[in-house]
This record gives sequence, C-alpha cells and structure tokens, in this order.
Amino acid sequence: MVPITADDIERFHRCAPAALERRGGGFVFEELGTAFRLFLMGMTPIVGMLYFGWSANQLLLFLLVGAWVSIVCDIAKLALLRNAVKAFAQPRIDDSHVWVVAEALRKGKNEAPRDHLRQKYQPELGALVDVLFGTVSSAVIWVSAAGADPDFGIGLLEARGVVYGLACLVAYQVLFTVWEIVDHKTGSGADRGVKVAVGLRGVGLFLLMFLVIFVEGAAGENGQLARAVMLTANGTIVFVGLLSVAGIWMMRGETAWLRDYLRRRG
Repeated sequence: MVPITADDIERFHRCAPAALERRGGGFVFEELGTAFRLFLMGMTPIVGMLYFGWSANQLLLFLLVGAWVSIVCDIAKLALLRNAVKAFAQPRIDDSHVWVVAEALRKGKNEAPRDHLRQKYQPELGALVDVLFGTVSSAVIWVSAAGADPDFGIGLLEARGVVYGLACLVAYQVLFTVWEIVDHKTGSGADRGVKVAVGLRGVGLFLLMFLVIFVEGAAGENGQLARAVMLTANGTIVFVGLLSVAGIWMMRGETAWLRDYLRRRG
C-alpha cells in the first residue's frame, strides 16, 4: 500500500469523466457479452467431451497450437504497430487508476495498492512472459500428455480432420493479423488502437502446466490426463464467466458513487 498523492488525485479528476463515460449504457451489454463468450467457450468443450465423445487429446492440441499462433500474432502486432497498441491500452490504464482511487476515496482511505495505483503498461515484458513461460509450460504439457498417451501430438495428425482444423485455425488468425497490420499501415484503421493480450497466454499456459502436473499422478488410463486437464481448465473458464456477471453487478455501486461525486464537485 502507498499513499495517494496530489498527482494521483489530479490524474483521477482529469480522467474520471472519460472513465465514467466508458461505463455508459453499452458497457453493461459489452461486459455481459464477454461473460457469455467465456461461458460458451468453456461449456462447448465440456459438452463435446461428455456427450459427443470429442477427443480430449485433440482439444488439448488445438489449445496449444491456438495459444502459440496468438502469441506470435500479438508479438508481430506489437513490433509493427507499437504506437497503436499503446494507444488502445492507455485509456484502460487511466480507467484502472480512476477506479482504484475512487474505491479508496469511497472508503475514506488515503492509500491504495502500489501495483494498481502506479500501474504501467509494459507490453514488451508481457511478450517476454509469453515466450519464456509459454515455452517451458508447453514443453512440460506436451511431454506429460505424450507420456500418458503415445498417440498425442504427431499421432493426432494422422486424422485428416485434425489437420484441416489446425490449418483453418492457423490461417484465420494469421490472415486476420496480416489484414489488421496492413489496414493500420496503409488504410483507414491508422487512427484506431490495436488490442493485444501479451503476457496473458504465457501465464495461462503456466497455470495449465501446474494443472497437468497436479492431475498427472491420478491420470490413470491413456487419454485420461488430457481429459482431466481439459475438463478442469474449461470448468474454470465457465466459473470465470459466471463470476464476471457478479462483477458487473458490483461495479454498479462504484459507478453510481463516481457519478454523484463528479456531480457534487461540479
């Protein structure tokens, strides 16, 4: 915890109107849409495995490939569109500062967590986390899954549908990234920010690695490791989606408080 300084208060007052405006009528629907996508993203593999017999090994392979294609694409956008990436992130950083200070003032405190109050956007560090954490974690996950089922990995590519599916997954993400870069470099998208999620996938793979290690001893028969991992991981995603809905409800109080605060301040 660190004291909230005069500079923090000045920044809070300067950024608060824009932060409040971004929590307008469309904000709730956008957040509900995000929560629903998380719920759907987690439930689809669970239903597929439990009721339609989808291969957990194939789903795990798609998860690893998809994560790495996304990491490479985000690093490419960061390298080529760095200013646009920072332009997208800066309002979110300012909003975070506003809500941290608002929460402290609302509770009558004059201090806040250092990491939240002094938050800085460091996408290069996030990219490093993706590469280092992602490499180590993916290697451990791959070795563990292959040890539990010798058909994991290259053996899965013998199924033509898996090859086509992976090709479509890679092509979609790469082509969309290329279009986004070209559009910002030469087209009408030059004035828009660019969203990247550097760091998140590396941390996600790192957590998945610990989940693999945790269930490995109890995996049992071939294929059960991947099944246990995918059910647990996707169940967590479903839980996060549901928790996001509760978070939206909790935001109503602080949003109303800030609106009243700015109104009283004139």
